[in-house]
Amino acid sequence: MAAGHRIVPHTADLALEAWAPGKGECIAEAARALVGSFADVRGAVPRETVTVELAEASDEDLLVRALDEVIYQLEVHRRVPAAIWVAVADAGDPAGTAGTEGTEGPATIRLAAVPAADVRVTGAIPKAVTRHELRFGRSGGLWRCRVIVDV
Repeated sequence: MAAGHRIVPHTADLALEAWAPGKGECIAEAARALVGSFADVRGAVPRETVTVELAEASDEDLLVRALDEVIYQLEVHRRVPAAIWVAVADAGDPAGTAGTEGTEGPATIRLAAVPAADVRVTGAIPKAVTRHELRFGRSGGLWRCRVIVDV
């Protein structure tokens, strides 16, 4: 499978793993895993699109910031992303298509959002993304990440 994600058991928290051919795709898969850990968005009809620009940062920081944005949208604006896209621009690739490891660059996150009241809650609401056991990089021809989330 080229891209995907899964939720892994972890003591008192939630561990998310994601993989994809590109850096931005992997971040988006991790965000989808986060949403899927607490809400069923299947069949949800987005009512608005939110675009967030993230400043240049390390790969790990971009991953954490993107996941923090999902939590922020839920906590502050009471909306849940039903669809998520992430584009990462690398210094030598302004279009963000190469996805080079370790290169710092800005990212654009686009969320097709649903009001939280319109989705069925299926799990614990995430509180924060931790840096404990955080992994993000290329392995076996794919970008892979592992993130622990406080619930």
